[in-house]
Amino acid sequence: MASPFLFNFTCGNRKGGEEVQYKGKTAYVYPVDSQNRFLELNKIALSKIGFEVKPVNKSFYRNECSGKRQSYVFLNWVEDFVYPPDKCSKLQQFFRFIKAIFLIIFSKLFAQKVIWVRHNLKPHNSLGSAKRYKAIVFLYKMLRIHETSLEDYYSNPSLNHPLYLSDDEIAKKINERSNEDMKYEVVFFGAVKRYKNLHNLLRSWPADVNIKIAGHCNDSEYKKEIVEIIESRKLKVDWDDRFLTDTELNQLLEHSKFVLLPHADGTMISSGTFYHALSYGCNILVTESKFGLQKSLDHEFVHLYKPGEFSYSFLNSVFIAKNDVYKKALENFGEKRVTGAWTEILEKY
Repeated sequence: MASPFLFNFTCGNRKGGEEVQYKGKTAYVYPVDSQNRFLELNKIALSKIGFEVKPVNKSFYRNECSGKRQSYVFLNWVEDFVYPPDKCSKLQQFFRFIKAIFLIIFSKLFAQKVIWVRHNLKPHNSLGSAKRYKAIVFLYKMLRIHETSLEDYYSNPSLNHPLYLSDDEIAKKINERSNEDMKYEVVFFGAVKRYKNLHNLLRSWPADVNIKIAGHCNDSEYKKEIVEIIESRKLKVDWDDRFLTDTELNQLLEHSKFVLLPHADGTMISSGTFYHALSYGCNILVTESKFGLQKSLDHEFVHLYKPGEFSYSFLNSVFIAKNDVYKKALENFGEKRVTGAWTEILEKY
């Protein structure tokens, strides 16, 4: 079991002229272990508004049985948890489902507040029916645990997805570099999975526009399908089929102009890929999903991919300099925005 993620400092946020403090309050965050940096970044944000941040582990259940109802529980991906990425027996799947139900009901009974952060519209690892997913979502609603998301087009109020660099780190990057050292025009990064819709995008991708794919595909059939599309259309694709280290990925983004986000509509509400790319000053290419359309309306550095109009001349005409993207990132998604959004959510729910 992972150790608690603790912080020793607190501070307040101001909203409507009043100082809001959560000093002395405990925030339990689920899941305990995750490779997604979103959790660690939000633990930092919660600590900044006063919380002592701890994991949902065995101590959580023991401590909450006291009945004091003073803690806050923040639940992420519980409805996705019932569809594990690896093959499990039906018995294992059943126990995961029961464990998820117990966690939600226990939190509702013993915590002061339960915050459900909804990240996706359907489970990414489901191979067929999504009945367990729908059952968990129904349970949340039956218990009147309000859902919140990371995007205001889906829920209002909403949280702000944190950037992958601190405000100070991004501030140092502004005006420190030129656009001349960018080696990559368009990059797709992350695990190569069907829900990300890369196969459909490659079917219309211009044969003369280079694209760098940096990510592993653990589905042999899907990998074969993508390779066949690339070879049959003679696309200029450089595929690094492996998991990049954080250092390798960040260096890649430092030297990239555009990051491709081709996710199919109706799958995800928000995307960590978007905020990771934005943290390194990249322009974003999106398809016409609700997420993509909204982001393209809100930000000049987000561009819709339209197959008939896509070319190098199009990319050159819409490109926003990295320094300008950094400034917009700080303005719209900086640390104060993140902690302010948490305060607003906690006050409402």
